[in-house]
Amino acid sequence: MKKLNRVFYVFLAVLLYQCDDVLEEDISDDSIAIIAPDDGAAIEGNLVQLRWTALDGADGYRLQITSENNRAIVLDSLVDQTRFDYQVEPGNYTWRIRGENFAYNSPYTFESAFSVVASLDLTNQLLTLESPVEDRYTNEVDFNFTWQRISTADSYEFELLRVDGSGETSVFQESNLVAATIGLEDGIVTEDNAYIWQVKAVNATSETRFFRRRFFVDTQNPPAPTLNGPAADASFGTTDEVQFSWSFSDTGTVQSPISSTLEISTDENFSTILLSDTNDSDEFTNTFTTTGTYYWRVRGADTAGNNGDNSATGSFSVD
Repeated sequence: MKKLNRVFYVFLAVLLYQCDDVLEEDISDDSIAIIAPDDGAAIEGNLVQLRWTALDGADGYRLQITSENNRAIVLDSLVDQTRFDYQVEPGNYTWRIRGENFAYNSPYTFESAFSVVASLDLTNQLLTLESPVEDRYTNEVDFNFTWQRISTADSYEFELLRVDGSGETSVFQESNLVAATIGLEDGIVTEDNAYIWQVKAVNATSETRFFRRRFFVDTQNPPAPTLNGPAADASFGTTDEVQFSWSFSDTGTVQSPISSTLEISTDENFSTILLSDTNDSDEFTNTFTTTGTYYWRVRGADTAGNNGDNSATGSFSVD
């Protein structure tokens, strides 16, 4: 019976895959037109704004930029818009674009060449922040901030701000940075909170605007969850689905997303784990074909890197 079930699920998975293939629009013979920069364009500064026409049936667009100096691909990215702003060092480049969906790709456009010329005017240039990424959750308070250089910048100005409700409070500033990185010393970030880090490039005659990202500091472990079901000492048959559910009551200042690990054992000390499942929901379903008493517990781990304690132990029986 179990073998037949496995065959059925494999067949169902293949069928669903083929259905997705059928439902997707075939864009294999469709084309995209480049809008800008067109072939031979010269761009002053470092901000390249790539634009192209939309393609019906495309879920996203595969964008490639190649350096003509060494024929190295400097960007290969899937984007979901028809415009992409990118920071590029001075030099000669080519770029191309194609549409993609789950089942099909359109042909790439012909490669279009453009050149980038350095400019001393930083006003409208792009400063790309690298790390930490936008909306990162972390339990660290002493990590490094990094960004990409601008060739005509003499220095950079960095600022860290704490988000206070609808306002922001500056907690650290540093000017005249020559390197495109800075590390925080101990004692600067002292509390769990949302923070903004921002950087601008400066030279003798101009400066960029501040470019900014948000991150969250969360040093609190997730609370032990409350088990909601099955009810204590509930009884099930060998063909019944047992539905597990639990909940977290996180009261921390920053509440990082929590993933749950459910463990099931046939002994209340959990010496042997019969089944373990980690997921981002607060529920799980399983059928138990062997009779006996089962014990279960759940613990949480959050995206900031904190690990919580196990819940109280629940139990149920299969008759």
